[in-house]
Amino acid sequence: MRKSSEGRMHNNPTDDVEVRYSHIIKVITDWIDTTNLVVVGGRGLAKSTVIQARRSADCVYDMPGAPLAFVGNTYTNLRDNIMPAVKTGWELMGLYEGVHYVSSCRPPESWRRRCSVIVDDYKNTVSFFNGCIIFLGSLDHPSLLAGKSVVHLFFDESKYAPDNKVNRAMPVLRGDAIRYGCSHYFLGVTITTDMPDVLEGEYDWYFRYVCLVDPQRILRIAQAAAELNSLRIRLVKAGRTRTDCGALKKKIAWYEAGLLKMRKGQTYFINASSFTNIDILTPEYVRRLLDGALELHDFLKSVVGMRPGLRRDTRFYIAFGERHKYTDGTRYGEPAESCLDLRFLRRGEPIDGGVDFGNQLSLIVGQQDGPLYRLHKNFYELPPGWFRQLADQFLAFFLNHEEKELNLYYDRAGNNFEKQKEDYARKLKQAIEIDGDGNRTGWVVNLISRKQSNIRQDEEYDFMQELMTGDNDALLPTLLVDAVNCRETISSIEKAPAGIRYKGQQKIIYKVKKSEKLEPKKLPMLSTNFSDAFKYLMMRGAWRRAIRGKSGRSRSGPYMPGLDDLTGG
Repeated sequence: MRKSSEGRMHNNPTDDVEVRYSHIIKVITDWIDTTNLVVVGGRGLAKSTVIQARRSADCVYDMPGAPLAFVGNTYTNLRDNIMPAVKTGWELMGLYEGVHYVSSCRPPESWRRRCSVIVDDYKNTVSFFNGCIIFLGSLDHPSLLAGKSVVHLFFDESKYAPDNKVNRAMPVLRGDAIRYGCSHYFLGVTITTDMPDVLEGEYDWYFRYVCLVDPQRILRIAQAAAELNSLRIRLVKAGRTRTDCGALKKKIAWYEAGLLKMRKGQTYFINASSFTNIDILTPEYVRRLLDGALELHDFLKSVVGMRPGLRRDTRFYIAFGERHKYTDGTRYGEPAESCLDLRFLRRGEPIDGGVDFGNQLSLIVGQQDGPLYRLHKNFYELPPGWFRQLADQFLAFFLNHEEKELNLYYDRAGNNFEKQKEDYARKLKQAIEIDGDGNRTGWVVNLISRKQSNIRQDEEYDFMQELMTGDNDALLPTLLVDAVNCRETISSIEKAPAGIRYKGQQKIIYKVKKSEKLEPKKLPMLSTNFSDAFKYLMMRGAWRRAIRGKSGRSRSGPYMPGLDDLTGG
């Protein structure tokens, strides 16, 4: 049994078993150890020194002579930051440069003969004693991996790697199935990074591996690995007391063979905070980061491992907060499958819809509930889906709604080509009122925004301040959003950034909409599309007039000192 270590070692006087210390994420990933491993970890988790080093060393031992590849966003980062950390991890495991491997030079002839591939240039390589070779490549120099064929890929600091460039690097992962196909590491990837902020130009392409995880299989692997660990401890004890270990060894071999089969082809994705390594980092380190070394936004992202939103002082909807959300809109907090699951929906009354006709069709459904206004459900459709598909979603969900009347609010652009009867508003109305088979659905759609003027963004900013701070309860309702069934709407509102421009001496606040140029799959959660649908729904004529010209309202900028006191944080 080969052992790795990342900390001090001593003998346990109680059970005479050698103990090696590491953080829990190291233990978990060692036990589960699937073909594909993705670790999104906080600062100080030793992702390169512990996880990348261990996985790469295991590949070296498990597939002697095999070609592997380490990939970085830039070669400079790979050479100066990633590989030194990995080599430190190898040394902790007993692998020393100049003894067990050499870098960027021709290895001894006996090592070369054990290599399964022909290598002419060793400039960007790491060669091991058993013939295994690691090619060092980068996304800014794709020629470094051109023509290569490897059996395992290692990506570190992956949030800096653009999706399209990663996709171009993946084809090198093909290898020799006859020689190495029996290893559970064959054609796998090991990806480590900390939490990305897509709105800051970072990348989250590796989240696609989440859908490949089989939770039940992972649980069985963990259970089997725990049992195997216990058997190995018993073997050590038995060996030291000269007990016959034949049966125990057979059982261990049976578990090892079974685990290899269970791990092969599987994916494990884990998001871990820095607190999993708190014994090494110390609470003082984390406290120092929280007390000023990092802004709260960055602390939550890079230490706690939370998906980032916007800093409050850069948000367009700065007054939106937790008090506007509710999570008890459905039983057990699960997403509603139909309108029957919505606890607060008044099924005997008409409903409202706010629509944004953009590169994503976005529909939010709301309803007045006394002094409250509730957003119950949102729908979206991405190309090639269009009005028919969006309407079908709506019709299926609200099949059992009793009062089939929908008041539709939308952008004035939805009225373009109204005279030709080709406007977007009419098309959506027809798709809801008449199904795909040409039958009437019983729904009546009222196009409320036929004569609506443009809504300026500075007017929207002022209106939303009034609405969300609750300063105008007599004229505006109290906003409540179903946090389970309107996830995309909430995300869009919270991630909509504010910008400032000047018209003479006048400061004008506007919504920055660069996020609408993201790739389609990211639009629902990250773009401002849903926030625009929300705007059209809420900024109806009567409510706009209720605050228009209201005196005493500050128009000073997207961040108002003391506003947090009004918004409940």
